[in-house]
Amino acid sequence: MDTINVEKFYSVLLESSLLIKEGLDSTFIEALIETGENIIDDGTVHVENGLPTAETQQQLTDIYSRIDYRTLSAEDRKQAIQLILIKAAKEDLLQPNHQPTPDAIGVLFSYLIDLFYSFDQPAHIADFSVGTGNLLYTLYTSLHSADRKLVFTGVENDDLLISLTSTLSALMDMPIELMHQDALKPLLIDPVDIMVSDLPVGYYPMELKDDAFKTAIKEGQSYSHFLLIEQGLNYLKDNGLAFYLLPTSTFEAVEVKSLLSHIQSVGHVQGIIHLPSEWFKNEQSKKSILIAQKKGDKSIQAKEVLIATSPSLSNKEAFKTFLSDITNWKSEQGIH
Repeated sequence: MDTINVEKFYSVLLESSLLIKEGLDSTFIEALIETGENIIDDGTVHVENGLPTAETQQQLTDIYSRIDYRTLSAEDRKQAIQLILIKAAKEDLLQPNHQPTPDAIGVLFSYLIDLFYSFDQPAHIADFSVGTGNLLYTLYTSLHSADRKLVFTGVENDDLLISLTSTLSALMDMPIELMHQDALKPLLIDPVDIMVSDLPVGYYPMELKDDAFKTAIKEGQSYSHFLLIEQGLNYLKDNGLAFYLLPTSTFEAVEVKSLLSHIQSVGHVQGIIHLPSEWFKNEQSKKSILIAQKKGDKSIQAKEVLIATSPSLSNKEAFKTFLSDITNWKSEQGIH
């Protein structure tokens, strides 16, 4: 990673977004989308109804000329984009379910995927609650290589967030199909090899048809995160893998029994990885990664479900041992 290029690109995104926000009286995210589209269009400033003003147009042109994003590595672009997403979340006071997934969590996802998936064929990776897209950006830069073909699908119901993800993924030159719709409705997508998501936690506000979801609560509103896990499994290929980020407290609640029971009926619960405590402000905010697998001719249920706590990525020796322990566990369980 070239920190100078990251800082340069971040400053271009920040300064131009603030100019457009002020000039158009928009939200920061709307301005970020606008400036991203300008940058993709070779620095051409989009003007509508005389705005932004000629003076602001010239200022933007000068800012865009400071760096050519196409000369930057995918990792450098991603780091700058992550910084601007953190700024956007603060500027627009994004609700918790819309916050970008932190880079460290995305990197941990990528290590786990690398351990569980062979990548001996093209991999279709999907996120049914893609949000700002930050989790997929990290997976793209961490997992992509010359001998791996990756394609991505993102589904998002929020029109502003899907527009943001469309613009930022274009800045990343990332192969992705985005769908603006409710992920719990029928989806026209190809079967998925790897399902991932930083799940929005809460109640699903829409009424569900009878027996549409096995994880639905019979009376009252159902949990959207349970429904999204079930939906994700529906679209997984046989033997496909799913990695879901959930509050750790989910696994301690009585209701989780129905979720785990459904997963076991169509697949296997292979592991639960607790994230490092130092990544969270308190016990209540701690999160864990659920690892599930769709049933198929090559999948087996681990005799001993993997329950582990990841050390911080900064503790390199401990993290290396953690990955080695998972590799040994897979071998002992006969999981390939």
